[in-house]
Amino acid sequence: MPEQQFKPNRIKAITVGCILTTTIALTGCSGGTAPSSDVHKVVVETVGDQGLNKARVVAGRVMGDTESAIMSKLNARIVKVACDVGQEVQAGQPLIYLDDRDFRASLAQAEANLKGAQARLADTEKGARPQDRQQLQERIEAATAALDNAKKTLERTQSLFDAGATPKTQLDSAQLAYTQAQSTYDQLIQQQSLMNEGATAETLENLRATVQQMSALVDMARLNLEATVIPAPVSGRIASKPVHEGEMASTAPAPNVLLTIVSSDPVVEASVPEEYIKQIQVGQTMKVRIEQVSSETVEANVVAISPIANSASKEYPVKLSLPQSGLWKSGMYAEVTLPEAGTSQRIVVPKDALVKRGSDRVILVTDGSTVSSRSVTLGRSDGSNIEILGGLNAGDKIITVGQNELKDGDKIQVIAERGAAK
Repeated sequence: MPEQQFKPNRIKAITVGCILTTTIALTGCSGGTAPSSDVHKVVVETVGDQGLNKARVVAGRVMGDTESAIMSKLNARIVKVACDVGQEVQAGQPLIYLDDRDFRASLAQAEANLKGAQARLADTEKGARPQDRQQLQERIEAATAALDNAKKTLERTQSLFDAGATPKTQLDSAQLAYTQAQSTYDQLIQQQSLMNEGATAETLENLRATVQQMSALVDMARLNLEATVIPAPVSGRIASKPVHEGEMASTAPAPNVLLTIVSSDPVVEASVPEEYIKQIQVGQTMKVRIEQVSSETVEANVVAISPIANSASKEYPVKLSLPQSGLWKSGMYAEVTLPEAGTSQRIVVPKDALVKRGSDRVILVTDGSTVSSRSVTLGRSDGSNIEILGGLNAGDKIITVGQNELKDGDKIQVIAERGAAK
């Protein structure tokens, strides 16, 4: 719906011309004295409150409810792209396949390491088997016999050395043999003690930690293998496909975009002026027209309203869901009809009544003989008329014709006057 034009109750420009011409002619024919050169001829208007219809149309854009960029978690070669631009896809549908040979090998290695760690932990928790205990006992008995024999040999060699019947080197050899036999015996006795007592708590904790670490590596390797097949995160349409088979999917220094999917749920995003936002609520139905599709309007539901206005425009982003249709395309221009915000009584003046004074806009006001300027706050404009939000009051007389070159205190002659608008 196009924005309604302002309709202040004023005499049309052609009528003003007639009044001005007629008044001048009458003045010239009256035989009276012509005004002095420092008195300005002007047309004034008494301003009044104007009822303005506040309904209007704002622009928006059609877009997907979500736009997803698909990237790879892995550095790998692309072996297959199972979609094309414009194709409809469903969430979870496989779209890209990466070379998975290295990742399969990594998973197999991680699983083997885990099995080894689990076996070591199980053996330690169970303790020694009977056959292990028997073998250790037999080794201790052999070590005991060897130690006794080494002791006897050392004692005999010591006696011969004391009698001068054997050299020192032979005694040294006997001493070394005895020391070695004693060391072997001590180690076996210590091993038997550990076997009988079982593994320490620290040993078991370390083995369990190793099993957990190996299990985590298996999970990571399995996730990497699964990541070689990249599915659609949402249902929608393929919007772009910048990669091809044989290229590399990269994660560094930044992941490259492999595909872009636009959600198949179309929405319109529009910016609503703050004066209308209180009339809009989530779930409300509003009329939307998309000229590229049809001249007719469709009903759209408000699904989201931003709580924060744009700092520059003072407008609030609003999102509306469109009915399902294959006709809507992302980027299309949309016209959204805002609900009526009721009427407000505001002063409306001709746009040509404004006078520029530096960076300010003023309106010249008269008491009938002299001029004064008022700084005003401006509102909406339809091109020929403009709202005055502050600075004027109903009943003020403003100069609408002949205001050029006027300044505060100038004397004027009113040659035509319009009444207050009804």
